[in-house]
Amino acid sequence: MDNPVEDVIVVEGLVHSFSRERVLDGVSFTVKRGSVFAVLGRNGAGKTTLVQCLLGQLEPRAGTLTVLGRAPWRERAKLMQEVGVVPEAPDAPPAWRVRDALAFCARLSSCWDWNEASARLKRFGIPVMRRVSELSRGQKAQLQLCLALSARPRLLVLDDPVLGLDAVARRELYEELIRDLADRGTTVLLTSHDLDGVERLADEVAIISGGAIVARGTVEELKNEWFGRLGNYPGLEEIFVRVVRNGGVA
Repeated sequence: MDNPVEDVIVVEGLVHSFSRERVLDGVSFTVKRGSVFAVLGRNGAGKTTLVQCLLGQLEPRAGTLTVLGRAPWRERAKLMQEVGVVPEAPDAPPAWRVRDALAFCARLSSCWDWNEASARLKRFGIPVMRRVSELSRGQKAQLQLCLALSARPRLLVLDDPVLGLDAVARRELYEELIRDLADRGTTVLLTSHDLDGVERLADEVAIISGGAIVARGTVEELKNEWFGRLGNYPGLEEIFVRVVRNGGVA
């Protein structure tokens, strides 16, 4: 059943630490239903920890968060029935054939769509009898996207899905994602170092540095803000570099 709540993700004052190191320091944001929300940051900024908290893999030390109206740490099993994940590193066993990965994920999902899975693999040109170990890096990423979307998730989490892909593979993955967003308006949380791709996809961007959000807004809002400082419209990459290097000071 569709969720009438407009805020798919609500994070308020989120804190997490490892030993004495505070990795997330009072992070707050919301993600609207049907939107693409991108979290940007340098390595070690806290992006992965944030994603792990959202998926119920880590329990926050302080603050509150809900995903699809659920508390991830307490209701992870139910939540993951409605969330699709494309991790940074594809994690299907190398010895599996593609059909094995499909069958495994189909058993876990009550909404699995075999027709959609088959059509997506056909578009990608991935044979179902091919072993995972025989797939290229781009094909592995495409398979992960296929597995995530064929379960018809209400929320799709993409954790740097194009890392290590060449330009052609990145474009193919983004085109497939854009196709799906146009077809059914899936809500997406995206982390990525591919700022050009984010600039094309994202409805809203949050830049995280030192465990805190130091800039947030639509791409257009951020460009307009920095136009007032620089006198020209910078790209998202220039905005990102200035924010993380200078704390948002031009």
